[in-house]
Amino acid sequence: MKSYHHGNLKEELTRAACILCERDGYTKLSIRRLAKESNVSQTAPYRHFKTKECVYAAVAEEGFNKIGMITYFDPTKKISKQHLIENCKKYINFGLRNANTYDLMFGTAVGNFSNYPSLLEAANSSYANLVTNLSRLTGETEEVISAKCITIWSVVHGLVGILRKAEMVGDDIDKDLGGPISKAQDISENLMPYLDNVMTGIIENRTML
Repeated sequence: MKSYHHGNLKEELTRAACILCERDGYTKLSIRRLAKESNVSQTAPYRHFKTKECVYAAVAEEGFNKIGMITYFDPTKKISKQHLIENCKKYINFGLRNANTYDLMFGTAVGNFSNYPSLLEAANSSYANLVTNLSRLTGETEEVISAKCITIWSVVHGLVGILRKAEMVGDDIDKDLGGPISKAQDISENLMPYLDNVMTGIIENRTML
């Protein structure tokens, strides 16, 4: 059985939980499997995770922290529309490459985030980064920035879903028939130009509330 330095068992359990979640899906993640994966006693994880939802919350928090890190932009540097577009692409790529974790983050397996303060903070901070950066770019009122940010988030979040479906379908579709999946595959092949068009439209919209 592994020997841990005092205080780092929770980190190891969380790391193992993230691996299990992404490998097998969060529905198959249990405290029993977590203990086995970490090579500790069946009771050891309960010192840090009272319920399975607590494990889910820890994995979701790690996911939000990763999104926050890859989309973070130094507030002391000049920001441009291109930076926002690139961050949108990074967000989408995270959702595509970490599908099971992403499903846990935005699904209903973790109930009220307020029950997990560090998770709530992680979830809010990545969105707050978008708000800050867009505000710096456009200098618009808080009300307009809020409306634009929720629109941007809705677009990239929705794209994760339809692009995942497009990947699943792959070549098993006749593009001549058209339809949303065909269009999604076109977007996947030309993601940056598509994001440029969409983001430009949102950013330059002067009437959005």
